Amino acid sequence: MKKAARGSLSLNTTNRLYPPLLTILLLLIGGLTWSGCEMKLPPMPWDKPAPADKAHGVAGAEAATEEAAAEESAEPAEPADERMLLPKAMHNLPFEEVSIPLSDQLVIYGRLYDPSLTEPGENEIPDSQEYQGPKYPLIILLHGLNRDHLAWSDLPATLTQAGYAVFALDLRGHGKSTVTTWKRRVSWRLLQPEQWKNLHRDITQVIQYFKKGEDYPEVDGSQVALIGEKLGANVATFVGKNSTDVKALVLLSPGIEFKGIDASRGLLEYGNPTLILSNHDFKESHSQAQHLYNWITGPKTLQVYEKIGEGAEMLGNQPGVGLQIEAWLSKILKPVPETKAASSETGAETSGHPPKDDPLAVGHNSEAAQKDDTSATPAPH
Repeated sequence: MKKAARGSLSLNTTNRLYPPLLTILLLLIGGLTWSGCEMKLPPMPWDKPAPADKAHGVAGAEAATEEAAAEESAEPAEPADERMLLPKAMHNLPFEEVSIPLSDQLVIYGRLYDPSLTEPGENEIPDSQEYQGPKYPLIILLHGLNRDHLAWSDLPATLTQAGYAVFALDLRGHGKSTVTTWKRRVSWRLLQPEQWKNLHRDITQVIQYFKKGEDYPEVDGSQVALIGEKLGANVATFVGKNSTDVKALVLLSPGIEFKGIDASRGLLEYGNPTLILSNHDFKESHSQAQHLYNWITGPKTLQVYEKIGEGAEMLGNQPGVGLQIEAWLSKILKPVPETKAASSETGAETSGHPPKDDPLAVGHNSEAAQKDDTSATPAPH
C-alpha cells in the first residue's frame, strides 16, 4: 500500500513540473532562433510603401504633412454671410442688437427693427427724456422649437415699413439666448417641465423692458402684438393671458399642447383679437388649430391655406401671408402712417393692405379660406 501511494505521489509531482519545464525549453529555443536568423513574416498592408502623390510627385506621407502645414498657416475662413439665408428685403434693413437680462440672470437676445433706425448694428439711441418723436407699436416675434430670430423670412421688413417696431428674439435656450450674466450655459434640450411652462414670463419681462422706455423711447411697450409660430404660438397665448399690454395675437400653426404649454387655457382667458393661420394639408396640425379657434372668447379670425407649409414656412413660401398679417394688425394697432413707403427696388407697395389683384386677398384665393367671428364666442364645455 505504501509503494502504491508513493508511486502515485511521484506521478503527480512529475505532472506539476512538466509544464514549467516545457515552457522554459520553448523560450530558450525561441531566443536562439531570433538571435541566429531573421524570421520572414508575410507582408502586411501597413508595410507597403506610401503611394506617390500624382499631383506633387512626392510620397503620400510628405504630401499630407505639407497639406496640414498649409492649413495651419492659412487664414481662417470668413463666416457665412447670413444675408444668404434671408430674403432680399431683409439684406439692408436697419436693426439694433438688444440683450435683455431677466430676473434669473438669463440674457434674452433679439434684434429690434424700427423705422427710426438708420443702419444695421449700433445706432444712436435717443435720450428718453428728450425724445419727442413718434412711438411705434411693438410687435414681438416668437419662433418655434430649435429655431431663432431669423426664422421670419421678410416679415420684419413688411411690418417695419408699415410703421411698427419689431423685436425678433431668441427664446430661452435657443440661438443666442443661452448664456446668463454669470456665463452659465442654458440649452432648450435641458429645460425642465416647469421651465417650459414658464417661458411666457420671459416675454412678459421683455415687454416691461420696452414699456419703461429708458433705452428705446421710440418703442411703445403698452401697445403690443405677439406673432408666434408653433411653440412660440403656444407661449404667446399665456403672455396675452397675463399681460394687459398685449392687444393682439397672431398664431401660426399653434398646437393644443406643446411641452406642457396648453394653448387652450391661455386663449380661454384672453379676450382681445386673435388671428390663427393654419395649413389644411397638415391634418393633425390643422385639426388642433380649429379646436383652439373654438376656445377663443374674443374677436377671432381663422385663415386656412394649402400648399405653403406650416408655421413660419408660410411666410417664405407665399409672400402674401405677411401682407395679410400686417393688414389684419393695422385694424387693431395703429402704425405710424408716415413710415409707409414704396419699395425702391420693385416699385410696389411693401406695406399696407394687399393689392386688389393679390391672389391671397380675402375672398379671392381658392387656396385660402377665412373664417371671422368678431363677436365674443363662449368656449365649449
